[in-house]
Amino acid sequence: MPALLLSAETVWIQKTDGSRVEGTTNAKSISFGGRDVPLAQVLSLHTGNPATELEKSRIAAAIADVQGTDRAKRDQAVEDLTVLGIAAITPLLEAYKDTDQHEPRPLYRLFERVIPSNADQFNREQSLLRRKGGALERGVVSGDSTIVVDGKSIALRDIRMLAVRQKVVERNAVPVHSLKHSTQIEYLDTGVIASATSMLDATATGFARLSFKEDGWASDPNGLTKPGSPAYKSHLWDGQPFGALVARVGSAGEVYFVGKQHRKTVPKAGRLQLAINDNRHWQNNLGTYTVTLKVTDAYDVGAAQ
Repeated sequence: MPALLLSAETVWIQKTDGSRVEGTTNAKSISFGGRDVPLAQVLSLHTGNPATELEKSRIAAAIADVQGTDRAKRDQAVEDLTVLGIAAITPLLEAYKDTDQHEPRPLYRLFERVIPSNADQFNREQSLLRRKGGALERGVVSGDSTIVVDGKSIALRDIRMLAVRQKVVERNAVPVHSLKHSTQIEYLDTGVIASATSMLDATATGFARLSFKEDGWASDPNGLTKPGSPAYKSHLWDGQPFGALVARVGSAGEVYFVGKQHRKTVPKAGRLQLAINDNRHWQNNLGTYTVTLKVTDAYDVGAAQ
């Protein structure tokens, strides 16, 4: 069995059995599309290996949860399907109905999280390689190849996603929409996985209206500083200002304030997500915040969606 060539890189691996590995590898390349691609050029690899029986079961359950009423299960299902990636394309397409699967329904928005349009193609099963510089390639990963992480050998056929840690991951002018990315609907996935040592440096501009013409319910990314109307005794909802830009790490992560300017260590490792804080009456929202962020010691696994 050929092994990946032997410079030390830190990688984040999601395996087909659902387990996760983060560690150091001395591998210099991966076999993709019949050639060796230097690991130093790779942001992430999303394999098209056939779904295991366990993954098939997880995909079916997750698609059902995305359409269900339990918000916690729905958010976790969206995150799981995003990671499952190529293996979830066909089941997800089969789940769509020719009715009203439009925004801001999470099931509709999920597809481009799984496979960006500029990488979609007729051959759904080919793996997706994301290179530094933005190039996206579809091809075949050698199933006989292995990668050694912290001294343990992992076969590529057992890997669903692999990402290479970057010193800095940047996202420029990311639109966080008050309707699509309301805390009541779903969070924007930045496409960044933070590590335990990551620092988030974010700036945000813009103006959002949470009640159409009522100026008391309009704010910048810092959110309201007083109740939006006499009917409310507080300017807070779920502990954060109405209209504030907030973040969480992972679907079950604690929500924390970002606002117009934020520079702090990320609270834990996982997928970084952003949203605009609101209550259950989100349908009257207008406006977008534009966010620029830098995350140190992090993994770039996809575009912000």
